[in-house]
Amino acid sequence: MKRKPVICLGCAFWDTIFKIERIPGHGAKVLPEKAVQVASGMATAAAVTIARLGGHVELWARVGDDPTGESFLRDLSHEAVRIDRIRRVEGARTAFSTILVDREGERLVVPYTDPSLDPDPSWLPLQAVADAAAVLVDMRWPEGARALLAEARRCGVPTVLDADVSPPEALREMMTLADHVLFSEPALLSLSDRGTPGEALRDVAAGIEANVVGVTLGAAGALIWQRGGSGGDIATVPSIPVRAVDTLNAGDVWHGTYVYGLVNDWNLEPRVRMANMAAAMKCEHFGGRLGSPTLDQLLERSRASP
Repeated sequence: MKRKPVICLGCAFWDTIFKIERIPGHGAKVLPEKAVQVASGMATAAAVTIARLGGHVELWARVGDDPTGESFLRDLSHEAVRIDRIRRVEGARTAFSTILVDREGERLVVPYTDPSLDPDPSWLPLQAVADAAAVLVDMRWPEGARALLAEARRCGVPTVLDADVSPPEALREMMTLADHVLFSEPALLSLSDRGTPGEALRDVAAGIEANVVGVTLGAAGALIWQRGGSGGDIATVPSIPVRAVDTLNAGDVWHGTYVYGLVNDWNLEPRVRMANMAAAMKCEHFGGRLGSPTLDQLLERSRASP
C-alpha cells in the first residue's frame, strides 16, 4: 500500500552556522571553531526530521532563482524529502540566516527574508492535500499556511501548527485553523497575561477548538492539553538530560517527531515524550537540523532512558 505523505509548508532558509566560544556583547572579530552551511528553516527542518525517522514527506516552500536557492535544493536533495513542490520565484532572493552558536549551545540568529519572495499561494497543488496523512505549517508564510490549513480541514486531513513567535493577530488567526496547536514558550506567553506557561496554556486552549494544545519548554520538556482529557488537565512531559552543544532547530525537530508519531498512531503522551527526546538528542550535535536522529537512534535512546 502506498504511504500517504506528510506535507510541511513554510520557510526555506540557507543557514550559515558558526560555532564560537561566546557571543560577543559588543563589536568584535570572532574566529569560529567550526562552520557549516545547510538548508534549513522551521518547516524544512521538520520535514528532514520526518524523513530521517522513516516518514514519507514533502516540502512546500519558496526559494529564489539565485545561487543560494540552488544550494538549498542541492543540499536538501541529500535527504529523503520530496522537493519538487518547492517554487523558485523568478527575480527573488532565497531567505538566509547567519547564526552564532556558543559553547553552551545557545545561539544568536540573524535571518533575512527578501520582500520580493512572492507570498501568493495560488500555485500550491492543493489537489494533493486529500491524499496526505497530515499537514504541518509554520508561521513564516501565512498566506500559504492559511490556504493549506483550510484545504486540509475541508478534506479531513489532520493539521498541525508550529506556533512560533509572530504578530499576535496572525497567531490567533492560524490557531483557529489547526487541530494541533504547538507553541514555543515565547509565542504562548505573547498571547496571555497569565504568569506561567501552564496558566497561559489553559487560558489559550479555552479560546480555541483545537484537539491538542501544547508548549515546548526546552530542557524542561513540554506541557500538553488534550480536549476531552481528564478534567482538562495539563500533562507535564519531561525531557532527558543532555549536554547541549547546539540548540538551533531543536523545536523544529520536536515538531517533526510529533507529526511522525501522529501519523503512525503513537498515543499522545508517548508521542510528546519521543519528541522531547529527539529534540534533546539534536542538541548534542553542532549544525542545526543536521543533528536530527534516525528512528533507530531514537528508539535505542528511548530503551536506554529510565
